[in-house]
Order: sequence, then structure tokens, then C-alpha cells
Amino acid sequence: MEKKYLDANIEQATRTVFLYCLSRTNTKEEAEDLSQEILLEIIKSACNLRDDKAFYGFMWAVAGNVYKNWFKRKKKRVLVEPDDNIPDQSDILDHLLTTNSEIALLRRELSLLSEKHRQATVLYYVEGYSVAKISQTLNISESMVKYLLFKARRILKEGMNMDRTYGEQSYNPRSLDLLYMGEVPNKFWQLTKDKKIPQNILWACYNDFLTAQEISLQIGVSLPYLDTEIKTLKEAGLLVQKGNRFSTNIILISNQLKDELGLKTSTYQNDIADKIYHFILQKEDKIRAIAFYGCNMSRNSYLWHITCVLLQCLFDKITKKYTLGDPPVTTFGEKAYVWGVEESESIFNICNLTKYDGALSAGEIHFMDYLPRSKSHHQEFCCNLKLANFLVKLASNKVTDPNEYEKEFLAELIQKGYALSDNGKITVTTPVYTPSQFQSLYDILQPIIEELLVVSTHIKEISTNIWQNHVPLNLQDQVEAISCLRLFDDVIGATAQIMHRKDYLKTNWEATEMPTVYIITDN
Repeated sequence: MEKKYLDANIEQATRTVFLYCLSRTNTKEEAEDLSQEILLEIIKSACNLRDDKAFYGFMWAVAGNVYKNWFKRKKKRVLVEPDDNIPDQSDILDHLLTTNSEIALLRRELSLLSEKHRQATVLYYVEGYSVAKISQTLNISESMVKYLLFKARRILKEGMNMDRTYGEQSYNPRSLDLLYMGEVPNKFWQLTKDKKIPQNILWACYNDFLTAQEISLQIGVSLPYLDTEIKTLKEAGLLVQKGNRFSTNIILISNQLKDELGLKTSTYQNDIADKIYHFILQKEDKIRAIAFYGCNMSRNSYLWHITCVLLQCLFDKITKKYTLGDPPVTTFGEKAYVWGVEESESIFNICNLTKYDGALSAGEIHFMDYLPRSKSHHQEFCCNLKLANFLVKLASNKVTDPNEYEKEFLAELIQKGYALSDNGKITVTTPVYTPSQFQSLYDILQPIIEELLVVSTHIKEISTNIWQNHVPLNLQDQVEAISCLRLFDDVIGATAQIMHRKDYLKTNWEATEMPTVYIITDN
């Protein structure tokens, strides 16, 4: 690698390396020393790097190796020749403990034993089980029980003489939300939702392959509480195992990464927001002249509605331009992309129910729920397709003499704000288009959509470069797909946030208008 490229990459990576070290050491001073060692080794070894694009994968590999060597140097070992005989009646405290501090050390080391060693040790020394009874309880041979006890004693003696370092996550846990895009049902969200232990396991293993014991030290949770969580994450494909080490198998988006993305793309995001606002105002008369149902909505509802339609069409263009192909198949059997984000930042939920995908028997319903202050909630219809089909029927003016079930649907739609009763006449509160009317709207919007696609391309190029700098080498093959999906946040969500912040869009919703949902009938 040429020196000028190396210097530029080192300058960009310095803070990332320091934060990596800070999460793995006890003090800022130790983190500074370790980061200096890593950066020095990168500089010494980078001359052998032929591909500049491989720098960040190379950087994380060097960081991992230097950290492991540094950690080994911190260990203070006292070698003890173990006794081959397992005493039947003696208490382990008689062999290992003389002070309260040693009792604390023993508890620490017991918490770090693997499950099979820990079970045998606790049953023998704490519960007082005989070797024969342990053999029956654990369904293993007596010779295996004796081996486990012998091995556990050796591990405990060595561990009690080690200077173990707890990671930052042991006192400053991180948050993580799993995001999902693909076939339903989504079986991943519940694995980490409101669960700090699995969230922090994934963060701990993101840049390193760690043993279960190293994970325990990094997040400050004893192995008895980790065994099941590690197994669950592994079975879900969120962790991969090599030998006795584990690594996170999905891309995680840290707050640091999001801040860098926002800083370097904000100019383009503001440009998109301004272009949309001024275009929609400029074309207001022409769009209302299409005469779709609801075309006389208030100015704020009009701005929201056309912005939602435009952004949906833009994201459709983005995904078609950066064709992803079929998503990978998850361990649960669905085709889907899964990734994680440190803090949830969702602005929109898009959901499309149509006759083309079998959800509806006729027509289409398109949702774009604005999550910071929702007017619509697509879940109310995804979980009740009969209600969704009835809404299309009502919007198509095909409800003339409702039966008892349909009367219940009408009452529910009115209660949820999707329909309105005026002197006994029931009408929907959403915009409604015929296919030809919606095509007319699309024809008006197409020029600005194409213009915004060009701006979005610049955001994609910037974000992909940033992603490659942050994502570990073993996950680089996921960058293209996840960075494209992230454009929903970096382009669509960011645009809505900016438009709301600039007061282009207001959330003082009209009670009788539902602008973030629209229906396309069959006629």
C-alpha cells in the first residue's frame, strides 16, 4: 500500500481503533497503549497489503491478533502440578481457600467454567454427590466424571492466579435492535427484544472470535446465564462457531457508524427534502386536477400524501437499480435479510397489501406509517385481511346493504379513523385512485423521482465506502445488500425527518383525513 493511502486510512481508523480498545480494557490509559500497539503493527505490516480496498479487513485482523497477545501478557499464571486422585470426602475449600478474597476468586472461576465442568464440580463439591450418583445424574460414565473433576480442579487453580480483565460492556451494556426485511413471519425480533444479554453477546463478538469465557468477561455475565443464550443465537444463525470460538454473523450498525453516515450524507438528504417539497407545491393544482377521491384534502394532508407516494416510488426505483436478487435463506427457512442497529431509528413502516401477492381479493392498499407520531397502523390490517378486503370494498363503493359482520367492520374502521359516518353515509378517509388516476399521478411524479434517484446514488456510494471501512472482514459479503436496504433509512426516513424538522410536514393531523394510506381500486 502506498504511503499516502496508508496515512489517510490510518487517520480515519484511529478513533475506531481507540473505541475498540476502550471496550476491552479497564482504563483509558490502557486503551491508549493498546491502540498505539495496534496502529504500530498496522503501519509495519501494511507494506505487504496489495489491495487498498482490503485495508479495513486487514486492520481488524491485526487488531484482533495484537489484542490477544496483549491480553495474554496480562495473565499471571502459577503452574500447579495437579493430583491425579480425586478425594472423595474433602471439600474444595480446604484445598483452594484460605481467605475471603480467595472465596470471591473461586466464585468468579466457577462462573467461567464450561457447563459440563461446572455441573460436575457443583454436584461433587457443593451438593456432596458421589461419583456414581453424578454419573447417573449427568448420564455419563464414572471415568468421565473423574476426568471432569480433575480437569475442573486444574482450571480453577490456574484461573484463581490470573489477572482477569472485565470489558466495558460489563458495566456499560449496549443496546441492539434486530431489523428484518423478507418473507413473513419474522422470527428474529423476539430473540433480542428487551434482552440485554443476547444483545451484548452479539456486540462482544462483532469484531473478534471469542470463547464463551471471553464473552463472559467482556459483558460481565457468568457462563451459567450465557450457555442457553449462546446456543439460541447460534441456532438462529446470528452467531457462527469455529472451534470453541464464536463470532457475530450479521452486520451491526453502531451509533458511531450512523453518525458518520449522517455527517457525510446530510447535504444530499437536505437536497432531496427541498426538491420534494418545492416540486409538490409547484404541481399541486395539476395533481389535484386528477380528481382522485380525497383530492380536496387539506394542504398538510396533501403534502404528506404525495410525499409518501413519491418516497415509496423512489425506494422502489432504488431497489430495482441495485438489484439484490433473492435474499439468503435464514435458519428458520424464510428468505430474508437480518441486521442489527444500536438504537432503533425507524421513521416509516411501509406495507403493501395487494391482489397480486394474494393478500387481497381485489385492489391494493399502501401504508406508510410515520412512526414518530403514527396516524396509520398497518398491523391492524396485516393481522386481519378480512378487514383489509372490506376497506377496499368500501372504497370501491360496493357496500350497499351491509350484513351484521360488515356492520362490525364499519364500526371498527370508524373507530380506527379509516372511515367516517356523516348523517348515516359511510365514507373512507384515505385517498382512493382508479388505476388510470394513479398512472396519471405517477406520470407527474416521474421526473422528480428520476432526479432524486441520481442524488440517492451519491448517498449510496458514500455509505457503501463507509460501510466497508467499519464492517469486519468476515461480513464484507453482506455490505452490498445491507447498505442498499439501509437506503430506506438514509434516503426515505432521513428525508421525512428533515421535512418535518423544516416544518414542510406537520403532525397535527386532520381528524377526518388519513394521508399516509392510499387505496387503488380495480376500476
